[in-house]
Amino acid sequence: MSGICGWVGAPEAAGEDTLERMLGAIAYRGDTSARARATAAGATLGYRFWRGRPGKSAGIERDGARLAACAGTFAPAVPSPARAVLERTAASPPALGDADGAFAFAVYDEAREELVLGRDPFGVRSLYYAEHGGRLYFATELKQLLAIPTLPVEIDHAAIHKYLTFSFVPGEAVPVRGVRRVLPGHLLRYRRGALASEPYFQLTESIDDELRELSAAARRVRRLGKEAVARRLNGEGEVGLFLSGGLDSSVVGLWLKEAGAKVRALSLDFGEHGVEREQAREVAAALDLPLELVPVTGEAIRDVFWDVVTKLDLPFGDAVTAPQYLLGRAAKTAGLTAVFNGEGGDQLFGGWTSKPMIAAELFGHLYEHQEEESREETYLRSYHRFYGLEDALYSDDFKAAVGGPGQRRAHLAPYLGEAGAGAFLNRVRLADISLKGSQNILPRAERMTNAFGLDVRVPLFDRRLAEASFRIPPELKLHGACEKYVLKVAVKHRLPEDIVWRRKYGMSVPATDYALGPLEPLLEELLGERALAARGMFRPAYVRQLREGHDVPSEHRKRRLGERLWALAMLEGWLRVFIDRRGKP
Repeated sequence: MSGICGWVGAPEAAGEDTLERMLGAIAYRGDTSARARATAAGATLGYRFWRGRPGKSAGIERDGARLAACAGTFAPAVPSPARAVLERTAASPPALGDADGAFAFAVYDEAREELVLGRDPFGVRSLYYAEHGGRLYFATELKQLLAIPTLPVEIDHAAIHKYLTFSFVPGEAVPVRGVRRVLPGHLLRYRRGALASEPYFQLTESIDDELRELSAAARRVRRLGKEAVARRLNGEGEVGLFLSGGLDSSVVGLWLKEAGAKVRALSLDFGEHGVEREQAREVAAALDLPLELVPVTGEAIRDVFWDVVTKLDLPFGDAVTAPQYLLGRAAKTAGLTAVFNGEGGDQLFGGWTSKPMIAAELFGHLYEHQEEESREETYLRSYHRFYGLEDALYSDDFKAAVGGPGQRRAHLAPYLGEAGAGAFLNRVRLADISLKGSQNILPRAERMTNAFGLDVRVPLFDRRLAEASFRIPPELKLHGACEKYVLKVAVKHRLPEDIVWRRKYGMSVPATDYALGPLEPLLEELLGERALAARGMFRPAYVRQLREGHDVPSEHRKRRLGERLWALAMLEGWLRVFIDRRGKP
């Protein structure tokens, strides 16, 4: 829970308050600010943080000609992440072979006149940059860059086009033209006007013969999982656990208890629409955890909508975002400063989201409509947003502005299209980790907790555990129709049997009931005829069809309609806050 910002280039002129504006845009990320300036032609760095939090830097660190600021924490915790960054990046190549945690950093070397920006391996923390007015600016939140008074703010239509397929924006681009992101597990170097990006972390398949035996693989998963949890405990008196009642968060709860942590569980309660409330109660009772049920209603989501949009920083079209915000608020009210969640189990161990891709790969040739569909197209359709519906949704002007074909498939080709990348399941998992995990699940969770001054810990997205998962044969992850098989075997005697072996339900947000009920006035404001005409992106007839409760005939799940409406509403809300008002609510 902290943030950094700054630039390389000319120092602030007399009366200029750009750094204060950038730090002020993230006031909820700390109660203290630090500032440092290198040489006159060098770098300006700012850092906002909560004083006294364990594992956080107490300020900006300097070592001779080198200056560093670091937001977030390493796993395991170190006294000063900024000092650790200075030490690790002093080597050539940088000593990041075991770096893990949730962090974003900036290092400036006065002697080399070089800025190095970096993000944690999986992208829990974000880092943006933009070249403008003879400076290269950087910041951990987009709204910090938009606080620069002279920075142009224009829509990047191609990024919006990708959002409408994925429900988030993949890759380096964001929906503001000229603003980019450092990729997870990457370093970005800026020296004398030249930019260069390089990875320091990449997952690759390398099957370990020892782990072909199920019991050995289960022991490895259990040991590394427990260590991943322990590395993320920073001496807090009590930590929170976002407990869904599913396998992954239950496993994290188990390992927290085995690590000796004092744990308070919080679980979403959708009332009559809930599907896992009783399972959350069962797990909490089995692990002897106090459990707080956090009520979620359409009215509650309506009331927090605009703050959700503002704190998310980028548009995220998954309907779970607002319920996650309510969980974060409840954790803050309970007096917690750090919370754990179970995100990552599906991506690491072949969860239910892998099944449609595997089924299409094995049996797609039996169906005429799938014979000519590429792997990339099958994957894009699996998001159930607007891929294939562009003619119905896009206005002529918007369709012309988004650019040529192939932009979305290009994000998948490095994973699904490379025959040398290993087993097909592992290629799907690489795509899921790099896209759904690193560019959707993790930054979304971080922002919905940090909105309330909380640190989020995601132990299943652990570097050592992830690397081990790619050494385990795919048949021990997706075992017939049983997903996450090796993880289930690893904990089968430590959690209730029905929790371990029941089928996956997922976070079943009743998005359609909300969209057609208590959120209807908000949707009229955001997606009514007048709003659509003013924005000019979408065809009113198709949006009206959705709002009347009519989805495409091929869609048999009721919730998809609400998810599509939520994605459109979040986008329009984001455009109003970040494009029309430059990040101001």
